[in-house]
Amino acid sequence: MYEFIRGPMAWACFFTFIMGMLFQIIRFFQITEKIHPIPVKPPLNYDKEKKTTFSKESLPQLAARLRVSIVGVDPIMLFITVIFHISIFLLPIFLSEHNIIMDVLWDISLCPFVFPEIVSDIFTGVIMVCILFFLFRRIFLSHVRSISTLYDYLIIFLTAAPFATGFLAVHGFFDYRTLIILHVLSFNLIMLTLPFSKFVHSAFFFLNRFFIGSEYSFSKGSRRW
Repeated sequence: MYEFIRGPMAWACFFTFIMGMLFQIIRFFQITEKIHPIPVKPPLNYDKEKKTTFSKESLPQLAARLRVSIVGVDPIMLFITVIFHISIFLLPIFLSEHNIIMDVLWDISLCPFVFPEIVSDIFTGVIMVCILFFLFRRIFLSHVRSISTLYDYLIIFLTAAPFATGFLAVHGFFDYRTLIILHVLSFNLIMLTLPFSKFVHSAFFFLNRFFIGSEYSFSKGSRRW
């Protein structure tokens, strides 16, 4: 069973993941339209060299926008979310066990530098604390609980599964083979469902930030919904 989950099933899930993400990216450009910028005359206080506009109201306006954004409304949620996403990105890449397995199976390494075991454990602990925060937030905050469904809780538990099972397996808790099977199986399920579930925000985050103009964008934006 382990060989099937690690082999044919993993490759099938990976292929579905790639095709699904390509579909979502193409779909993004199909359901958005390109913005045709309208030329406007620069304001009187426009600095041509620095390409900036100076105004006494700029800082108050910025502060007002921040107050109504997630930065002002829920800074704790923002902090936890950022830490969580950074951690789940770094840990699988720099985990020594993953690099050893990749080297044995395909003679490749995800990264020449790997985390010491204590650092990996800290990252795993941070991830699990963040997941518990998201879970308790849905349970105890009425305005979040009111819009939560069984699907939302399943997403949380599926996210936690590979990290929890991997940690338990590495540290010798319970039956190693069973935990490894659950570890690989849960990751396969994440790959399989990622393009077609709430996990797809991992792709749309970057598409929105670079192509859609908004207060959270990294650029002026060239498209709109």
